[in-house]
Amino acid sequence: MTVCGLARLDGADVRRAALTAMLAASARGLPAARGVHLDGVFGAVTAADTDDDPTPPVAVDEAGLVVIADLEPLPVGPRRSPPVAHRIAERAARRGAAAQTITVVWEPTRCRLLLARPSATRSELITWTDGRVFVFGTELDQIRAAGLAVGGTRRSPPRWLARGEVLTVRVPARRRPQRLVVVPPRASAASARDAAPCQ
Repeated sequence: MTVCGLARLDGADVRRAALTAMLAASARGLPAARGVHLDGVFGAVTAADTDDDPTPPVAVDEAGLVVIADLEPLPVGPRRSPPVAHRIAERAARRGAAAQTITVVWEPTRCRLLLARPSATRSELITWTDGRVFVFGTELDQIRAAGLAVGGTRRSPPRWLARGEVLTVRVPARRRPQRLVVVPPRASAASARDAAPCQ
C-alpha cells in the first residue's frame, strides 16, 4: 500500500491537486484506482502497490474518525471515545510480525493526526514540515512533490519514522471562512460616478 497526505498547520484547506501531485510522484505513478479523503485541513490519498491488490481502505465512521490501513474493520458504534483512535494506531504499530501496514488516523473532533509504522513492516513512513504544512508519505518523492505543490519554502530535512513508532501531530483548529456580506446600493448613479475608488 502507498499512502500520502498532508495536514495544513496554517488552517487553510487541503487541495485535491496537492494530493494528486504527491501520488503521481510515487514510483508506480498515478493509478486509476485510489482512495481519497479530504476534510478541511487534512487530506490523504491511498493506492495499492500492485494491480492485484484492492485499493487500501479509507474508513470513516459517523463521528468523522478516519482510519487508513489494511486492518480488520473498525468496531461498530455511533461514536468512539477519543483514546480509541490512539489505541488503534498503537495496536497497528506494536503488533509485531502480524502487522505489516502503515496506519494513518485523523481525529477531526480533536484536530489530531496519528501516524504509525509497525515494527514488522518494510514500508517507510516519511514526514516533513515547513511550519505551515505537515506532510507524510511512504516515498520520498511524494514528500518532495508536496513541498512543491503547497509552495514550501523552508528547506527542512524529511524525517523517517522508526519501526514501531507512533507519531501524534496536533493541528490548529481550522480557520473559519470569512462571511460575505452583501450591502444593497443606496447611492444614485451620479454619486457613484463621483465616489473615490476602493483602495
